Amino acid sequence: MMGLILFIFNVIIVLNILTASSLDALGEKVDLILYISDDASVYEITDIINEIESIPVVESASYTSKESALEEFLDLYPDKSDPFTTYGIENPLPANIQVITESPDQHAMVTEYLEETAYSELFINIESSDENQEIVSRLLSVTNFTEKLVIGVIVTFIFGSLLMIMNAIHLSIFTRKTEIQIMQLVGAKPHMIRFPFLFEGALYSLIAVFFSFILLILFVEGTNLTSFSTFQESFNPALLFGLELLVSITIGIASSYAAINYYLKRTLVLE
Repeated sequence: MMGLILFIFNVIIVLNILTASSLDALGEKVDLILYISDDASVYEITDIINEIESIPVVESASYTSKESALEEFLDLYPDKSDPFTTYGIENPLPANIQVITESPDQHAMVTEYLEETAYSELFINIESSDENQEIVSRLLSVTNFTEKLVIGVIVTFIFGSLLMIMNAIHLSIFTRKTEIQIMQLVGAKPHMIRFPFLFEGALYSLIAVFFSFILLILFVEGTNLTSFSTFQESFNPALLFGLELLVSITIGIASSYAAINYYLKRTLVLE
């Protein structure tokens, strides 16, 4: 049962890591673009970039001139000739500033801030991908839900494990009651009686962690989550295994200690 609870916990952790890494990947994409009027001077553009970079949630801001924007547009269609040069049409593409925020859901905050600055009249348009915003909103909902679920599973695991191991140790004490009584009669100290049961509790926890991780590996490989590069970068199975092993063994030893102490108190040999 401990192994199954840990497996459920690990699956929720994996889901949380997957959604969080997806949010980070979206955050690295340029989805907020500020189109600048042709009337803006170089000094004003520099001031605008400095103003944007001063916003705490902004990671970077890069400027693309009209000429560079045209070159990028033509690079997208290398098989077609330049219609602007061919027909003598003036470059219609505006200069723009590409903004990367810490998280895509912060675009609205940046947009509202910029619209209230003294340079707002120099912005032709502020464009943010609605599709990515919708994806971000859904991912945030999943992430918030899994974070709350993780807390619930942790509480369930701690109390459930304590009760299960204590019950197992009580059964073990009952079946080995004669052995314990003989140890008491020959003058065994309480810590000598406790040790086998503490080891047994730790062993239960160790088996549960290994069992849960075998199931987790099968789950990750079966769902092909390792094909997501962002997930691979964020998921650290060794760290997760180490933390769960430490916590589980601590719970196992604590619950075993409580069970054997209860028995020793009843037999009046506790020192």
